[in-house]
Amino acid sequence: MTGATVASGPEPIEAPLESAAESPRRRFWRRMFRNPLAVFSMLWFVTLVVSWLAPDVLATHDPFKQDVTLQRLFETPSADHWLGTDQFGRDLYSRVIYGAGFAFRSIFIAMSIAVGVGVPIGLFSGWKGGRVDRAIMWVNDVLFSLPIVLLAMAVIIVLTPSLTNAMIGVGIAMSTRFIRLTRAVTLAEKEELYVDAARITGISTPRILTRYIVPNLLPALVIQAAIISGAIILIGATLSFLGIGANLDDPDWGVMLNRAQSVFRQEGVWQIVPAGMALVLTVLSFNLLGDAIRDALGRDAGNNALTVTKRVEVAPAQTEHAADAVLSIRDMDVEFPGQGGKISEILNGVSLDVRAGETLGVVGESGSGKSMTMLSALGLTPAPGRMTRGSVQFDGRDVTNLSEAEWAKIRGKDIGIIFQEPIAVLNPAIKVGSQIAEPLRIHMGMSKADARKRAAELLAEVRVPDPERRLDQYPHEFSGGMAQRVGIAMALACEPKLLIADEPSTALDVTVQGQILDLISEVQERHQMAVILITHDLGVIAEAADRVLVMYGGQVMETASAHDVFLSPKHPYSRALLETMPQSHDGQGELPVIAGMVPSATAWPTGCRFAPRCGFATDACTSSMPPLERVADPAQGDLVQADLIRCVRHSELGLVGGTA
Repeated sequence: MTGATVASGPEPIEAPLESAAESPRRRFWRRMFRNPLAVFSMLWFVTLVVSWLAPDVLATHDPFKQDVTLQRLFETPSADHWLGTDQFGRDLYSRVIYGAGFAFRSIFIAMSIAVGVGVPIGLFSGWKGGRVDRAIMWVNDVLFSLPIVLLAMAVIIVLTPSLTNAMIGVGIAMSTRFIRLTRAVTLAEKEELYVDAARITGISTPRILTRYIVPNLLPALVIQAAIISGAIILIGATLSFLGIGANLDDPDWGVMLNRAQSVFRQEGVWQIVPAGMALVLTVLSFNLLGDAIRDALGRDAGNNALTVTKRVEVAPAQTEHAADAVLSIRDMDVEFPGQGGKISEILNGVSLDVRAGETLGVVGESGSGKSMTMLSALGLTPAPGRMTRGSVQFDGRDVTNLSEAEWAKIRGKDIGIIFQEPIAVLNPAIKVGSQIAEPLRIHMGMSKADARKRAAELLAEVRVPDPERRLDQYPHEFSGGMAQRVGIAMALACEPKLLIADEPSTALDVTVQGQILDLISEVQERHQMAVILITHDLGVIAEAADRVLVMYGGQVMETASAHDVFLSPKHPYSRALLETMPQSHDGQGELPVIAGMVPSATAWPTGCRFAPRCGFATDACTSSMPPLERVADPAQGDLVQADLIRCVRHSELGLVGGTA
């Protein structure tokens, strides 16, 4: 038998929102054009650009030409003057069009200084760190605290009043924003492993900054620039309105408002409308454009974040739940919308049971749907995915359609979760004691003193030495193994009925792995909890699990006792997994692997999803999807607690497994 070894590491949650063949650029523009506000912003932006580069194309009159006859002053909109005229008889529409040039000139001057000064300083400060970084940020914070208009006026005082000089001051003030942003991104990116690898290979610092840091900075810079551009236009108009920006005869929007405010009481409010609306729409469009770019560049809602999806009507399950199960799932389907309205089915017909004091091991390759099953069962299907069929029962209660508020009373109290990387889960800014005590105060109603006392007891229970002292330490002061113990303590704080351990030992060394698994087993025995252990490591399954659930392609392939799965697996995929175990290898030749990969949710094969990789597949396997059958022990005869198998040939294969 051939195929891929069970890879270690966190299981990705596959949410096929976009076509795999779609380029990032095409995806960006498709998202932009699907957003009505983005379309409006882009159309307005194009109009402004044309007004700036070729104003004569849109303007109907000379914006500086006055009415020497004094007969056409303060006119309202007409066929000749679309937006009326001002106190000198000049066409307001044409002046608004030419005013776009002053707006873009303001953006160009201020943004060139802000980006040209802010980005290099931010890169240098974030990369250098230490005292240099602190000194730079101290100066930056002082300048950041000063009003932008005040800095612009200071530059005008030193130089001469003009729009160009005013924008120099605005650019200096705005550079503080770009210094902060660039420094923050640089501090984060320089800690990444790919940057360490680049340094190890001898790549120079300037090249690392330009090739490794700046590309990751560009999306944030584009968004920041779009939003700040609106602010620059508004500040420029304010300075011109105050008479210290553009000249009083220029068709600048701020100057037009300055002129209008002195006469609108006598001549009507319309004098304010053209320039005011142009200013409002321009500032609004830049802000909307920045938001749209952020959304278009951002990750999909269906990523690994536990974003709660919109509630939808769920079709009921067709099979009954196990009455004695702490968690029982029946016939669960989960779907995600794809490109062009297509639906991708991530989970199909998933059923499982776990009882008090029992450990259910969930195993399968990455992308098989292990973590997605647990998230969906807990009401945490990542948006825009949705559970479309099935039923979930917890502690005898149907929780399929619970609201988020109702789920909040269960999660953390009756259901605890141990994550793979506790350091990433623990808040680095909060002491460990406070983080353990928080669920105790929320769910158990304990006082602050009682919660702290119980937190110390929990740390002692999970064998953290000197628990009283360590309550006052921060997560970074704990090793990986000790941090995992803290994660276990948090999960056990409210004595849950169900503990879900998602790869709890993968990120730890072998010695610590064994300690963590022993600890979970001891705590389970003490509290008679049900445990669901998600892992890629079949050795962990053999050591810790009572029953095993094998998943592949978003489906349950087999469920049976650990003894039966390891010694007489009924499904070819279970056997293939067992053959990849080093313990099953006789030491002669290469360790077997499973050929191919788990297929994408957008391209499930017809029939059995494992058939393209299965050495036992026949035409019957590819003609239709095999049902998930319940196979009861003849002596027991209980179909509710029976083993599960999804294979049309399971009764004739007589497979033999490895060593448990």
